[in-house]
This record gives sequence, C-alpha cells and structure tokens, in this order.
Amino acid sequence: MNLQLSKINEFGFISQLTQGFQRSPNQLNGIHESDAELIHQTDGSYIAITIDTLLEEYKLGIIRSPYIVGWSLIAHSLSDLAAVGADPIGLLNALILPRKPEKEWNENLFKGMQDSLSWHQTYCLGGDTSVGEESALSCVALGRIPADRSPLTRLGAKLGDVFYITGPLGLGNQLAVAKRIDANLWASLEKRYLPKARLKEVLALRKWMKCAIDTSDALLQGMAILSALNGVGIRFEHRDELYPPDLVEMAKKVNFPLWTINTFGLGEYEILFAVEKNTEAEFLQDAAKKSIYVKKIGEAIKEPEIKLVLNNRDYTLDAPYLLNLLGQTSSIDEYYQKLMEYHAKLISR
Repeated sequence: MNLQLSKINEFGFISQLTQGFQRSPNQLNGIHESDAELIHQTDGSYIAITIDTLLEEYKLGIIRSPYIVGWSLIAHSLSDLAAVGADPIGLLNALILPRKPEKEWNENLFKGMQDSLSWHQTYCLGGDTSVGEESALSCVALGRIPADRSPLTRLGAKLGDVFYITGPLGLGNQLAVAKRIDANLWASLEKRYLPKARLKEVLALRKWMKCAIDTSDALLQGMAILSALNGVGIRFEHRDELYPPDLVEMAKKVNFPLWTINTFGLGEYEILFAVEKNTEAEFLQDAAKKSIYVKKIGEAIKEPEIKLVLNNRDYTLDAPYLLNLLGQTSSIDEYYQKLMEYHAKLISR
C-alpha cells in the first residue's frame, strides 16, 4: 500500500486550495514538509512561524476547563517550534470570546495561558481579541533558529533509520476515551492534562535527529506524514511500556485495543523523530546522560506503509482510512464502533 498524503482528506484538501499560491523564495520548506514555516534570513538564521487553532477539542468536550484550554493553546503552537528545533521568540493570540462573557471563565483562560508561557519561558507579544457567538482560540508562535544550527523538517528519514518518541503515547486521547466511559475518571485526568512542548529536549538531542514531527494530531498521522514524504514505511513496535500505566489499565478494563489510541485527534505534543541506526547507541547514551526520556517506537522499512506489530505479528494499517474516519462518521459513537470493527477485522486476518 503506497502511502500518499493526497489520500488523507485534510492534506489533499489543503494542497488543492493552496496550489495557486506563490511560495516565498526565502522559504526553506515546501507544503506539508515542516511543522512550522521556515524563512531564511540574511544572516544565515531562520525565522520559524506557525499558527494553530484550538476548537474541536473544546467543542467535543474532551477538554472543558478554561485553564487547561489556555495552557494547551500555548503549548500546541510551541510544540511546532520544538519540531523544527527553534528557540521561541514569543506568541500572538487571536481570541474570539463568548458574546456573553463569564468573568471567571475568561480569567481562568488567561491564567492558563500565562502559566504555560511562564513554564515554557517565553512571552505573549500581543494579538487580537473580539467577541462572537462561539469561542475560537488561535495562537501564532514565532521562533528563531541561529545560523550555526540547521532547521529540522519532516524530510530526511531513510531505510534502516530508527524512530523514537520524547514521551508517553496517548495522553490526549486518553481523555477522549475516558470522556466516553467514565465522567469521574475524565474529570480527574483533565486536571492533570498539562502538555509541554519539548523545546529543551529537541535542543539537547538535535545533533542526532534526521527529521521530526510533533504528535499533536496523534502518532499515526505523524508516522503517515513522515512515511509519505520520505518514501519509506514505518514498522511501529507497539508495546505497553510506550503508554502511561493508568492508560494501559483503563484499556484492559474496558477491552479497548490500546494501539487505536494513536489514531485519533488529540495527541500528546511529543516529538517523533528519526535517528541513524549506526548512531543509535551513542544517541541513547547522550539521552541517558542528559536524563531525557526517549522510547524507540520502530524503524524505517522499504515499503511506504505503516506496519503495526501486535503480539509478534505484523499488520499493515490502512492509514488513510483510519485518519479520514472521524470526518466520515456522524457521531463519536459511530466513530468508536467503526474503529472497533476495523480492529476486529485487522486481527482476524
């Protein structure tokens, strides 16, 4: 199965709409090739720019706390800067707040934003605030890559490379599953959901990284993008140690196939990256010396597809189907049902 980005609805749609746009001669990356747009400067450095909107997670009720919403808004955009190896300059926020404002809600939203900025040691540079019938929150992050450091993009993986992740998988989608099965569990998990952009980790390990992408849209989308852009496949070595222990227990309790937590929407803001096989041992020594969490998730294979390893068996995933599924179902319940049907069919082969 030859994985092509055009088969994933979001990317095909964007490519079609933007095909008439003229690219800046100073822009390093092509469309879909980088988490942030990379603009070359006359001194040899690069400016990194990215924008994200936080909307679906709130509308679906996956995160409802205004404090968590504010924190996540900042972390989401900074995660894109981390994925290109940029140092943050600051952020701009475009906020549409409810026409009938709730003072406490707005105060908690801004407190979450302020605390996230402080934790990540960066600044709000300004922005725009207006009112509307529904809330919509967008954030622009600006960063800089100095001339003595090459930018990271999504390009550079080759056959035989190994893939690593900077933290546990499934933290965001754990909220989505908990929301559906246990309101009390979801409420306790939401209070602890404070995703961090891996800026320091990427800076510390940059010399080993060949390409990178953040997993804010979940691991499967990140793997599919890297596979399609680099013309290699990824063999994903699924195992319990890649996930938080409470997520593993929750999945077992409700008979939820754990690997599917990597297929939908609200990711964990970790960085997925490739390392050359012949430097893997040195890379791991460096990460251990610097006390940075990394876990191997798989390796690059010849066929440009996503292989899932379950119980020592390899299964080929239909990544476009899985990534398009949510947008093609009429409800969350139907989506979960289709996902379970896919899993059952997959393992019966």
